[in-house]
Amino acid sequence: MVRSWYRNYLVPRVVFIPFWIMRLVLILLGLFRQILARRHSDNLSTTLCIEAGVRGWDLIEYKELYASACEYLGNIHVHKIQINQNEDYLTQFKRALDNIRPTHYVYDPRTGSQKWSIGLWQAFKISFFLSARGITPICILTDLPVRTWRAQCAVVSAKTGVVTSLMSHRKIHPIFPHGRLFAPSLMPLSEATMEFLNELSKKRIETKPPTAVFVGSLYEPRTSILREIGEGLEARGLTLEIKGHELGSCKSSDVDYWSRLINAALIVTTAEQVATIGTDWTWFPHLIYRYIEVTACGTLLVAPEVPGIQRFLTPGKHFVSYTSPANAIDVIEYYLFNEAERKKIAQQGRARTQALVSARSYWTSIDVGLGKDSLI
Repeated sequence: MVRSWYRNYLVPRVVFIPFWIMRLVLILLGLFRQILARRHSDNLSTTLCIEAGVRGWDLIEYKELYASACEYLGNIHVHKIQINQNEDYLTQFKRALDNIRPTHYVYDPRTGSQKWSIGLWQAFKISFFLSARGITPICILTDLPVRTWRAQCAVVSAKTGVVTSLMSHRKIHPIFPHGRLFAPSLMPLSEATMEFLNELSKKRIETKPPTAVFVGSLYEPRTSILREIGEGLEARGLTLEIKGHELGSCKSSDVDYWSRLINAALIVTTAEQVATIGTDWTWFPHLIYRYIEVTACGTLLVAPEVPGIQRFLTPGKHFVSYTSPANAIDVIEYYLFNEAERKKIAQQGRARTQALVSARSYWTSIDVGLGKDSLI
C-alpha cells in the first residue's frame, strides 16, 4: 500500500516542485518587468518559432506542424528553428530570439538534453528568457507520462502559454501542475497533405484478399498485443501484416508511409504508452497520430477508444474500436469480409478528418487556450 502510494501518487507529482519554483521566480520577475524586461511589444504581428532537432525535421509530425502553422498564420510569420546537437542548445535558442524576435515559441522537450538535471536547467533558463521578453510558449508534450519531459513543459509554461498532449486532460490532470493543458490534441495535419492524400488515394491498390496491416513503431506492450492479434487471425486463416520498426530506427520515406496506409484494407493500431523507468500513469491510452493519419487516407482504422477521442472521431462511425486483443480479432475478421461496411466507415472517417483539417482545429484550439495571448 505504501509503495503503491509512493509510486503512483507522490513520485508523479515531483514535477510540481520545479513548477512552483519557476512560478515564484516569474511572479517576482513580473514585479520588476519595467526594469528587466525586453518585451517585443513593438512587434505588432505574430511571429512563431518552431524548434526541432536536425533529425526531428525529417519526421512527418514536425513537417505537418510547420506546414499547418504556415497555413494558419502565413509563411512569413512562421520560422523553423533547426537545433544542431553539436552546438550548445541554449546558445541556438537565444540566437533565434535575438534574430527573429518571436511573439510565440513552440518548445519541445525532446530537442534539448535528455538528462533530468540538465534538461530541467535548460527549461528554467528558457522559461526565464521567454517571460522576460514577453514571448508566449506553446509546449509540445507528446509523451506526458515521461516525468522529465512533463517537468520541463510545466516549467516553461509556468506562468503563460499552453501545453498540448495526446492524453485526456480529464484523466491526466492530477499529475500536471496547471490547467492550461490542451489534451488530447489532434495531429496538426496540413491542408496541403490532405489534398495530396486525396490524390494518392485515387491510385489505391488494395491487396487481394484484403489484409489487416499494422504500420508504426514496435515496443512493449504494443508488440505483445499485436502478436496475440496476429496469432488469433492466423488461426482463422487470416493475416496481420506488420510493417513496423523499432523505436529510434530508420523509417520509410513519407510517400511510402502514406502509400502503405492508403493501400491497406484496414489498419490496426494500439494506443498504449511505453512503460519504462521514469514514466508515470502509463495505463491510460493516448491519441496517437495514427488516428488522424489513417482516417485522412480513407482507410478503415481499427483502434482502441481513447479517452477524449469523441471530441474528434466517433467509434462505429469514423473508425472501429476494440476493447481487447480477442475483440480485435473478431472486429478485424468481420470487416475484412464486409467490404461495403468497411468502405462506408472509412469514407465517413475521411470526410470527418477533412472537416477537422479544413477548420484548422489544432491551431484554433490552441488559440482558444492562449486567450489574450492568441496567435491571431
